[in-house]
Amino acid sequence: MYVAGIFNRIGVVASSLLFIFLQACGGGGSNIAVDPPAPAPAPAPTTPTATNPCASYTESGTTRQGQVDGDNCVYSSLFVSEDSPLSVDLTIPLIDGVHIFEATLQVGEDVDTGTPPDGPTLTVDAGNTLVWTNKDDYLLVTRGSAMQANGTSTAPITLTGYEDAVSGTAAFDDVQLWGGVVINGKGITNKCSDEQRANDTCHIQSEGKPSHYGGNDNADSSGTLTYVIIKHSGSEAAPGDELNGLTLNAVGSGTTIENIQVYSTFDDGVEFFGGAVSVSNLIALYVNDDSIDYADGWVGSVNNALIIHHRDNGNRCIEADNQGSVFDAQPNTNGTINNMTCITSGSDSVEGGGLGTHGDSEGILLRRGVMSTINNSIVVDLYANEEGVNGNECLELDEAETRMHAQNGATTINSTVIACDEVGKDSLANGTSVADWFAAGTNNVAIQGNGDAVLDTDIQLLTGFYTATSFADAEGEAFTVTPSNGATHIGAVTRANDWTEGWAICLRARATESCGPWFL
Repeated sequence: MYVAGIFNRIGVVASSLLFIFLQACGGGGSNIAVDPPAPAPAPAPTTPTATNPCASYTESGTTRQGQVDGDNCVYSSLFVSEDSPLSVDLTIPLIDGVHIFEATLQVGEDVDTGTPPDGPTLTVDAGNTLVWTNKDDYLLVTRGSAMQANGTSTAPITLTGYEDAVSGTAAFDDVQLWGGVVINGKGITNKCSDEQRANDTCHIQSEGKPSHYGGNDNADSSGTLTYVIIKHSGSEAAPGDELNGLTLNAVGSGTTIENIQVYSTFDDGVEFFGGAVSVSNLIALYVNDDSIDYADGWVGSVNNALIIHHRDNGNRCIEADNQGSVFDAQPNTNGTINNMTCITSGSDSVEGGGLGTHGDSEGILLRRGVMSTINNSIVVDLYANEEGVNGNECLELDEAETRMHAQNGATTINSTVIACDEVGKDSLANGTSVADWFAAGTNNVAIQGNGDAVLDTDIQLLTGFYTATSFADAEGEAFTVTPSNGATHIGAVTRANDWTEGWAICLRARATESCGPWFL
C-alpha cells in the first residue's frame, strides 16, 4: 500500500505537468480535460488471530507451546517428557477445557550422582484439570525442583486419565488410567548411612519408574499442593511394582500438602519413604492397596484422614514399616496419625474368595520395627458387605521389634475407638494381647464384634462418615472419649466442621453422586 501511494502521487505530478504544457502550447485552442487522480484504495479489513491459551516456555531461544484442540490444550512428548524434562519454570494457566499430556510431565533433571541441582518450578493455576493419555505416564517432581499447585475449595486442581476427563468412558472405580504423582526430596531416608548423607552420595531409586531421592535435609521444600484431587492412577511399572496416587520420597517438612483426595487408585493412596513432610486433610477413597503407607525413616504426620474402602476392594488403612529388610535401621520410622476415620468394608482378597486385589480390607498394620503414634481416631468395620460377613482384624503388630516398641511405650494409641469383629491380632512379649494392650491405652475403647457387626444397630460411632455427636457400644450403652493433644473431637470429619464440603468428590449419597460410598 505504501508503494501504491508513491505511484499515485507520481501520477498526480505527471498529469499536472502535462496540463501546464498543453496550456502553454495553445493546442489550436482545444481544451483537454484531465480527470483528477483516483483516491488510494482503503486497506482491506483484517481478521484478528486468536491467542493460543496453552502453556508455553522458552529454553535456549526455542519456544515450546501446547496445541489448541477445541477447548483443550495438547502437549506432545516434544513439549515435555522423561527424555526432555523441564529445565525452566512453567505455569499451566486456567483454560476452559483440560490440559492433555501425551508423555510424562517431568519437572527437573533426575540425577544419581553428586549434589542434586536446583531445578525449575511447575505452577498449576487453580481450577485446572491435567490429563494423561497413556497409563505409563505420570507427574514427576525431581529433587531440587518444586510444584506449586494451589487449588481452592471452589476451584480444586484435578489430575486424572484421558478416559475419565475427555472420552468419558471410565467407570467410577477404574484404576491404572495413568501413573500418579511422584515427588522426590532431599530429606533423610534410613536406606542411606550418615556418611552417604554427609557426602552427597545418598541416591535411592524410587519404586515404580526409576528416579532418585534422598539427602540430609528434612526441612527441604518441594513446593505446595492444596485442594488437589488425584484420580484413577496406579499404573504398573513391573509385576508387583506399581505407582501410587501420591508418592513422597524423602520429602521435607518445608513442603505444604493439605486438602488432598486420592480417589480410585490401584496401589497405595499416599506413601511416604523417609523425609518429614506432613499432610493435612487427606481423603483416601477406593484405594485398592494401603491408604496411608510409611517407611524408611519418615517422621512427619497425617492430620485429619478420612479413609473409606471400596465395597469389594482395599487392603489397609495404615501399613507402616521401619525398613523392609533392616528392622532396626536408623533413624527409625516414627510417624504420627491424628484424627483418622478408617472405614473398612469387610471385603477379602482374591486368595480368600473375595475380589480384593491386594489383600483383605483391614485397619492398621504396624510391622518391621516401626514406631508410631495414633491419636483421636476411629477404626470400624461396621459397614461390612453383607449380613453374616465377618470383618477382618483392625489392629495388627507384626515382628518382635514392633511389638517391643508397643510394650515399652515408643508406640502409643490414644483417644481412639476400634469397633471390629477382630479388634487386635498378635501378642506382646509379656503375653499381653494386642487387643488388651490397645484397650489399656489412654482413653481408648475397644468394641469386639461377633461376626455380624453390620447388623448391630446399637453401635453408634458414625453418622455416614461424620463422627457421631454421641457414642454407644454394642449393648447400646453410651460412652465418651476424651480427645488428646488439644483436639476437639475424634475421627476425621464432623458435620459441624466438614472440610470436605465443596471440593471433594464421591462423598455424598448415591442419589446425588452415583460413585458415593455404598453405605450412604
